[in-house]
Amino acid sequence: MRRSPHPLNTGIERDLESGVTTVRLAGELTTSGIRVVRLAMSKAAAECPSAVVVDLSRFRHTDPRQLGVFATATHEAQAHWGVSVLLCHAGREVIDGLGPIRTRVALYEDRHLALLAVRAHVPRWIRRRFAPRPPSAGQARSLVGVACVSWELPQLRDPARLVASELANNAIQHAGTDFQVITAWTGQYLRIAVQDGSPAAPRVVGEPPATGRIMAPGTGRGLRMITAASAHWGVTRTPGGKIVWALLRPHPDLTTDATI
Repeated sequence: MRRSPHPLNTGIERDLESGVTTVRLAGELTTSGIRVVRLAMSKAAAECPSAVVVDLSRFRHTDPRQLGVFATATHEAQAHWGVSVLLCHAGREVIDGLGPIRTRVALYEDRHLALLAVRAHVPRWIRRRFAPRPPSAGQARSLVGVACVSWELPQLRDPARLVASELANNAIQHAGTDFQVITAWTGQYLRIAVQDGSPAAPRVVGEPPATGRIMAPGTGRGLRMITAASAHWGVTRTPGGKIVWALLRPHPDLTTDATI
């Protein structure tokens, strides 16, 4: 009697020290699980971390052809977001199954070696903690502006400073906790994120004002400015708080490869 496969589960871990997001896959890959894997990897890459590491220590498969999902997801993460995907801790059967697509995926023996590869790539990643007081918004704005100059992204300097200021102000006014500003350049997107200790998600209150009127603070004015300045933005829940992030994309001529 054939045993029933263990359902495929996914877990995610975000490391603000390295900027790496780890996706953990546990269970057996089935036809229906292909979409689960692809969605988990896609969502992780869409936040534009410095890299996505996929932990396969508890992952199994029965059909090697289904492993092509890792090549597809790796390609999409790089093509759409400039984010590299690294696989690690794969069992012997998975390693053998990946053989036909080995040149299309980055496979490492364990997570430590995968992180070494990320560090060797020297991703453009900056993180700094601030206190919840008004001057911190200006300091966050300056941090991001200097990063744009040093990473040769002058076109993004002004909108990036605006986004950083609004995200920081939101944390100061509504979270009231220490917050961290994280900025990274993947080669396609500049990511600006603020992590604070409040689980409450930012929201726009009411409708935009009539033409010619200025929105008052606390009515979602900052979120509308972030929406206008960025290509994408979102909120990621974390234990004890949240990360509000925005992605800015320069002119296509300024993009560069971000492969490992």
